[in-house]
Amino acid sequence: MGVDFGPYMKRLKYAVQIHWNALIPEVALPPMSKSGTVTIELAVMKNGQVTSMKLVKSSGDLQLDRAAWGGITEAIPLPTLPSEFKGDYLKLRCNFIYNPATKPAQEVKQDPTK
Repeated sequence: MGVDFGPYMKRLKYAVQIHWNALIPEVALPPMSKSGTVTIELAVMKNGQVTSMKLVKSSGDLQLDRAAWGGITEAIPLPTLPSEFKGDYLKLRCNFIYNPATKPAQEVKQDPTK
């Protein structure tokens, strides 16, 4: 629709992140550092209200799922949608990732002929 959502997404991420950080359960913090991913879909109305929120993928841990859900619900109303956006709502799929696995550094192979 020709709308730059970059600034909006930064504000949205910040609004949700501060609430989510406060709710992250102890099992996801060191030393346990439980990992998991929670995926939530929602629709943001022009005024920042949320509808059609649903859990799409559970982390397998109720505590992690609840913290992600709460990160969104505690931030409502979310930032209002950009005025140039003419749609009725913006549908989003949000991933909350706890302690992602780090990729090992790639091994550099030496060419034995050099």
